[in-house]
Amino acid sequence: MPDMIDLHAHSAESDGSLSPTELVEHAVAAGVKTLALTDHDTTDGLKEFCAAARERGIEAFGGVEISAEWKKGNCHILGYGVPDDYEPLEKMLRKTRDSRDKRNEMIVAKLNELGVGFDLSEAAELAGGDVVGRPHIARVMMKRGHVGSVQEAFDKYLAKGAPAYIDRFRLPPCEAVTLLREAGATVILAHPSQLKRSLREIEDMVGELAPLGLAGLEVYTPYADDEQVTEFERIVRTHRLAATGGSDFHGESKPTHKLGYYREGVPIPARCAEGLKRE
Repeated sequence: MPDMIDLHAHSAESDGSLSPTELVEHAVAAGVKTLALTDHDTTDGLKEFCAAARERGIEAFGGVEISAEWKKGNCHILGYGVPDDYEPLEKMLRKTRDSRDKRNEMIVAKLNELGVGFDLSEAAELAGGDVVGRPHIARVMMKRGHVGSVQEAFDKYLAKGAPAYIDRFRLPPCEAVTLLREAGATVILAHPSQLKRSLREIEDMVGELAPLGLAGLEVYTPYADDEQVTEFERIVRTHRLAATGGSDFHGESKPTHKLGYYREGVPIPARCAEGLKRE
């Protein structure tokens, strides 16, 4: 079997359950030789991650996943090879995290109104890092017996349109792409099937972002079926972009997402790492 890769994974610095070092150790155990850390709206774990990867002989991509607001919904933009000290990027990430913090307080207040009571400090303790997200709130809800799973917490309370959902600040994707390019990153549109839009709309979006510096599309993800993968491959060929892939590994909150695989038993193609900016 060729060396395993994974270009989309999260640590406890955002909404994963493993520290950056533990993530590297998990990769070693899983046979993953090339790994990217792409925490939501923070670069705080990159130094620890890259140091641990060097020590364990893992090829490391230091990245970030920026939450953006498309005109037709939310989307996520991945940047690979980002520095952890580029102030314009860090300023925007701090603004995004501050908005998330305020939203968390409002979510917990709403949950208490709905009779699902707990203190936000429980979620913060579970998160460990600076970024507390809805998955942490969901895990506390599950721990307290309010729901049977993280997915149930989202379906009943936390997903968009659910009773405790609160929106927050997100950067327009054109600005996210431009900012990441200015930081020197390779920019990829994450899990396009999660946009919940037609292939034509997704391709139109790619066409808008490519001139600004979008370098590729995350083709191989757990969210895309075979037909979508085929169409995403066509889109990247048409626009002469890169095709990347990742498991969107989070650990406990997404237990079916296995490091190195974009679906059960199917590894992420090793060629997906070609052309990305490494640490």
